Amino acid sequence: MQLGPELFERLNAGQKVGSMTPVAYGAPGLTTGQVAEIEAQLGFRLPDDFVYLFSNLQDPGGTLFPWSRFEKRLYDSYIEDIWGGIAFDIEHNVVWLDRWGKRPPALGDALAIARPDFQTWPRLLPIHGHRFLAAEPCESGNPVFSIVQTDIIYYGADLAHYLIEEFLQSDYAANTHLRKIRRIAIWSDFAEA
Repeated sequence: MQLGPELFERLNAGQKVGSMTPVAYGAPGLTTGQVAEIEAQLGFRLPDDFVYLFSNLQDPGGTLFPWSRFEKRLYDSYIEDIWGGIAFDIEHNVVWLDRWGKRPPALGDALAIARPDFQTWPRLLPIHGHRFLAAEPCESGNPVFSIVQTDIIYYGADLAHYLIEEFLQSDYAANTHLRKIRRIAIWSDFAEA
């Protein structure tokens, strides 16, 4: 199923959001001006499917990341939390990527190598909790990742699939492994390890 009226109708009829106020899919959302302002603050373009989704929903209960009230500092804090989880695993769980070369014995030296590299990884867009859409390449059809430290998995083959799995079916593991998923540098390495 693709993003659009049919999926929005299914989500409006049956979304599972616990005690949160449901999202109104298919309602007017982000304007082109808001999208342009977000892109200017982020310094990169947003994929078309992401723009389509958030231009066609209202989220009065704050179920999703608050793109309609975008604040760069909040976005940055989400990305900093991802880095914090990776740094934790570098310190406590012996995570070290081959791309970083030989691990220095001192933690500070190790983090001084890993952090600048992390800042070059494909960008992410927060969707809900610890679920993030890959923003690069800037194309529709990127996967959604669940990211908790370096426990990184695919949670949706694309945005439509993610919405179904997160808010309708809740069987991401079985359904995600049955789909062709676009590989995203580094993030897919973790998800497929």
